[in-house]
Amino acid sequence: MPTQASTVKAAAADRSHFRLDMQGLRAVAVLVVFADHMFGWPAGGFLGVDVFFVISGFLITGLLLREYERTGHISFRAFYTGRLKRIVPSATVVLLLTVAFSHALFTAQRATSITWDALWAFLFGANWNFAIAGTDYFQQGGAVSPLQHYWSLSVEEQFYFVWPWLLLGLLVVFARFTTVTPVRARWIAGTAITIVSLASFAWALVQSATSPTVAYFSTFTRGWELGVGALIAIAAPLFTGIPARARTTLAYIGLGGIFASCLLITSETTWPAPWALLPVLATALVIVSGIGAQAPHLAPLTNRVSVFIGDISYSLYLWHFPVVVFGHALYPGAGPWVSLCIVAVGFALAVAQYYGVEKPLWKSPLGRRRARGSWASWRREHAGRIVHGLAAGCAVLLLVAMSVVFLPSPPPASVASAGSSVPAPSASPSDPAPALRTHATKVFDGLRTTSWPQELTPSVDEVGPDAKAKAWVDDGCLALGPGTDADPHETAERCVYGDPDAPRSALLAGDSMAISWLPALQGALGPDWSIRVVALQQCPFADVSVTKNDGSDHADCDDFHALTREIVRETEPDLIVLSQTDSTLRRLVDADDEAESASLVRRAAEDTISAFAASSERVIVLGAPQSIPDIAECYTRTAGPATCAGTIQDLHRTAAAQLARATASVDNATFVPADPFLCWHGDCPATIDGYVVMADGAHLTQQYSASLARVLQEALPPDIP
Repeated sequence: MPTQASTVKAAAADRSHFRLDMQGLRAVAVLVVFADHMFGWPAGGFLGVDVFFVISGFLITGLLLREYERTGHISFRAFYTGRLKRIVPSATVVLLLTVAFSHALFTAQRATSITWDALWAFLFGANWNFAIAGTDYFQQGGAVSPLQHYWSLSVEEQFYFVWPWLLLGLLVVFARFTTVTPVRARWIAGTAITIVSLASFAWALVQSATSPTVAYFSTFTRGWELGVGALIAIAAPLFTGIPARARTTLAYIGLGGIFASCLLITSETTWPAPWALLPVLATALVIVSGIGAQAPHLAPLTNRVSVFIGDISYSLYLWHFPVVVFGHALYPGAGPWVSLCIVAVGFALAVAQYYGVEKPLWKSPLGRRRARGSWASWRREHAGRIVHGLAAGCAVLLLVAMSVVFLPSPPPASVASAGSSVPAPSASPSDPAPALRTHATKVFDGLRTTSWPQELTPSVDEVGPDAKAKAWVDDGCLALGPGTDADPHETAERCVYGDPDAPRSALLAGDSMAISWLPALQGALGPDWSIRVVALQQCPFADVSVTKNDGSDHADCDDFHALTREIVRETEPDLIVLSQTDSTLRRLVDADDEAESASLVRRAAEDTISAFAASSERVIVLGAPQSIPDIAECYTRTAGPATCAGTIQDLHRTAAAQLARATASVDNATFVPADPFLCWHGDCPATIDGYVVMADGAHLTQQYSASLARVLQEALPPDIP
């Protein structure tokens, strides 16, 4: 550990120069995050946040230790005043403008949700807000909050609500028993942060495997990353004598490790533990290389451009995600030039905010004692920059507003010609399926619609979780679904629709996709049928082991399959209706690739259908609808419904084909594809006949599902209704 002399030497070295390489490292971190969010490349760009954590832990801990070594205490007033001046003003500006723009652009429901996100972010609780809500950071589903990136700021501030107090508390306790020299202070701090970091990393290993969504946002699973930076600051005297050539080597190895991590790590990687070790340790090497002296020949990090981007990195981080979310909403499927314009807007707003808000308030005498004389010099230095920065920011926002007004928002390229490249459906007097043919015309008309209908059911502002099937939302009949902790046994016993004494009985089984079909099935079967719902969140009817959407274990699903078989044996329904989501193919536990997954699902579905067919007169397998963009995410007041239309994807075709093959092998089983109810020649509109089709891009709204009763009845075998 460090000696007294080396400690003094390290402190002097830290004060003697400004670390250009640290600013360059910040630039690398913010640029890879921005590129990942804007262009989806590099796939591991999200780890730029981990780089920031290590930098922050190093800088803040070094600041605290130097103050203690210089004064014998830590001024929490000065520390937190400095943090507030550095963090809060810029963060608040972005929060207010993001909320205002959200209310002007999005649905009332989404704008309200973003407003609550802003409140959580302002109170430094954004990470727990998103963790509790089950937010999928990599967006496998759900509307993206333009404030989601504030989670990392919340983690940092929560860490600094605890670490300085813990550090000072330990130093005070030890001071009662012995003299706390600078060397001993570093020993105490190093021991404490090592214990904290090891515990945090151990917990991260556990939670990354069992609850990855919470693990991604949790302060407890991220604390070790800040702890690594803190440990480097504590051990800084050990690194002051590194030779110049070794410094350069360490810096380039670390920088190469960061870039390699960006390319090798993807959204499928278990995160944050153990794989975040790669960028964290790589960042540590870069930081170590510059302790005591700047690593020579490090142009990628120390050139003027890198240093400038590092200077504005905080404002750029704050602005980049709202700009990306709003840009994609206004110009979905935009080409490379529009994407570059979005990036330019992000940089322009960051520069304007840095000079107009961030730097002036950060460097202001606000909060200092006897600061009266300092204000005059502060005004001379910053007044002009504030005016120019704010004026530039207003000009950028004005240009954006003008582009929204005068440049029409194009639909995504994949659906830009939806409904125009194929002929309209036609009917004939001898048509064997008149209802379905009439419905096809409505689907076609939905694709041709260029503006949102005046009357929609549900309204655009009502679309969301509450617009799903009432059996799911109001009755809690999707076991273990959002908002309910009822177990599958209880829901299966309780969730029976129609007259329990009706002459014929049906059983509807599967996942959330199955329960979405219930309103249509009720209308198609009519009053002579009772329908028992046996549904479990994210659990297919096919007897296969799957993970949840977030990658965590889904042990309840295996028990659910046994329960479903038991209920079928006990009730012997006249009809069994099954359905499952297409994403089942991507969540199998034992499959190595999609081809193997498809084969396993087909065989499991065939076995399940055969077993059920032996206990029932008829088995119907309803295909899953093709997912389309979530209206809560794709709707804007400046664009038409084409921006929310979708196209049939390969995963959907594969899933439907496997279920069709599985059903065809069983005599009294029928497969009913969903595509004729929702799409025309591969294109799927967001609204049909005045109805909003999807509540969240994947599940039918209660009203649209109910509207399909007649066409579903026509699609069923004639002996059923």
